[in-house]
Amino acid sequence: MRLTSIEPTPFHSLRYWTGGPGGKPRLRELPFFHAKAKGLPEGIGSLVLVSDLQGREYLSRSLKGTERLLGEAVAEELSLLMSLGEIPEINAILVCGDLYDYPDCRKPGGTGPVEAVFRSLSEVSNEVIGVLGNHDTLDFETPLPSCVTILDGDIIKTHFGLQIGGVSGIIGDPKRHNRRDEEAFIKVLEQCTRKRPHILMLHQGPEDINRQQLGNPAISLSLETGFSGFTLFGHTHWPNFPLIELGDGQGLNVDARVVVVETK
Repeated sequence: MRLTSIEPTPFHSLRYWTGGPGGKPRLRELPFFHAKAKGLPEGIGSLVLVSDLQGREYLSRSLKGTERLLGEAVAEELSLLMSLGEIPEINAILVCGDLYDYPDCRKPGGTGPVEAVFRSLSEVSNEVIGVLGNHDTLDFETPLPSCVTILDGDIIKTHFGLQIGGVSGIIGDPKRHNRRDEEAFIKVLEQCTRKRPHILMLHQGPEDINRQQLGNPAISLSLETGFSGFTLFGHTHWPNFPLIELGDGQGLNVDARVVVVETK
């Protein structure tokens, strides 16, 4: 898969609360973008790409602590957009992690359970494929729906033929949640890229030196020299253009974005 265009202006947005400094929640807008791609199998309606949906749905002027996670609200919004004909049928949703925020959004960086997001997304797509971020937890004793797959060093072949690999977590102190040291992380990443998936999903991604947008240089080096597919990631927000050339492939940052990809 290779993206040929992303519309610069969102076609839709969704208000949400997110944790802010000083115990004060911040009100933000989640943008939805249309994109076009070549190299997708025939018969695909759309792929939805998301990451870092760290927030709670906006229901009122005051946050009461009962609002759903933002990803649950996104699933409902996607269903509405399909029913209105704004987007085509969704064949797969690719989720690059960090889906949790405290119920009262009391501060940034909350870590907690995200099963509800994956269950909600599974109701609007034939397949949901994800990697976990450094703020996500799952109760693996409670099975997710059969159409949901969480990747960490694995490759999956979708029902429509794309091969997708993924690595969960970030580079960091292995004693902390969902982290590996750099050597271990790159080893798992390259176990995936050697199998040449069409799409590689990461939570933490490469850097964009040209636009001075943050990422990990070791991940950049590995992908630029050893992978020619499409890399999807989040973790660090890029305010400027999120699509980059990455060696012979491409990389797309979907931190706090929803991108709906259709065939060219």
